[in-house]
Amino acid sequence: MNVEKLSKEYMIQQVVAHKDRLREATDHLSQTLSKTKSKLKASGKWELDEKSALRIREIIHEIMEEISIIGGFCDNWTQNYIRKIAPIIAGITAFDMTILDRHTLELFATMVNSLIVDFTKTPFRLSELKPIFSMLTEAVKRK
Repeated sequence: MNVEKLSKEYMIQQVVAHKDRLREATDHLSQTLSKTKSKLKASGKWELDEKSALRIREIIHEIMEEISIIGGFCDNWTQNYIRKIAPIIAGITAFDMTILDRHTLELFATMVNSLIVDFTKTPFRLSELKPIFSMLTEAVKRK
């Protein structure tokens, strides 16, 4: 997509729409993680069952898709951080997920919801990607 040829108003509308979808997906992730917490407590296990893990991965895919679409309207700095975050979040969710991963993903959802789009310049910039990257990097180190 050639961002320079699109009107700024159109781009803002698109980004806001995808940010709304992103919020819905992170809310869905939080609800799903809450349900898995109850299941884990009841079972006394540390690992999520495969059905719950699959549902969480699907929601993470939605979240990363929306972040990537928004990133398409953003500068190279933003796009580079999205490229750095994607494999880390994939690594967290690709294998057996534990209760610790559940906490990391809840923090991830909260931080993603707090992303601020800087519309003052074109292309746009997403704030708070560096702290998300740092948090995920630390979580993987502890795993």
